[in-house]
Amino acid sequence: MDAPPVLATWIDSWSRVKAIHQHGFNLNTGWWNQRITDLPGGPVAEGAETAYISRGDLFSMAEAALTSSEGALQLLWSTLAWGSGNSHRNNPRRISSVRADPQGLGEILRQAAQASRTDPVDAFNILRPNRTVIKYLGPNFFTKYLYFAGGGEPSHRSLIVDRWVLETLYRETQCEEFHVRYNYGVRTYRQAIEQLETWAQELSTPDRPVAADEVERWAFQAR
Repeated sequence: MDAPPVLATWIDSWSRVKAIHQHGFNLNTGWWNQRITDLPGGPVAEGAETAYISRGDLFSMAEAALTSSEGALQLLWSTLAWGSGNSHRNNPRRISSVRADPQGLGEILRQAAQASRTDPVDAFNILRPNRTVIKYLGPNFFTKYLYFAGGGEPSHRSLIVDRWVLETLYRETQCEEFHVRYNYGVRTYRQAIEQLETWAQELSTPDRPVAADEVERWAFQAR
């Protein structure tokens, strides 16, 4: 399946900096800080009540996530805030799950962040060996964490694959593996990454290399 023409047009319209590093949202960070005050990794956005958080801001937290459980939790909280916006459905349950064992789960998140740099499948399996390690944190959200752990490197293969990305991939390819679902398995993750990478390679030129996360960004907004 060739890259959709609308994707090619979209790529031509955006620089990587604008499409990726500057992509963010104005968020109610105060909601998070009221609830994680007793947990490692806070506050979000240095305690501000509201803040604009971009992908670039999250990339800056990646190195700390590789080296400490607290750094991993800091990236998790900010990733959840970025990914859920004003919808806090399941966020109280996610916070409660971490509160039950912050050090243990922080260490697992650190290991997953490290694995994300070398093997997306291994990283996925660390956070969902059979069921999700953090309750109510399924692949729609934890793949965001794995993505940001890459620090914004274009070659980072652990991509965001949420239901919106899958919806676009299914529409464009009619591949049943991409049929939208809330809790998908590692096979779907691997195949989605491969499809995003294939289109990125097809659209790349010597003057304008295209990274797979740029295709993911298009797939998210094109749903």
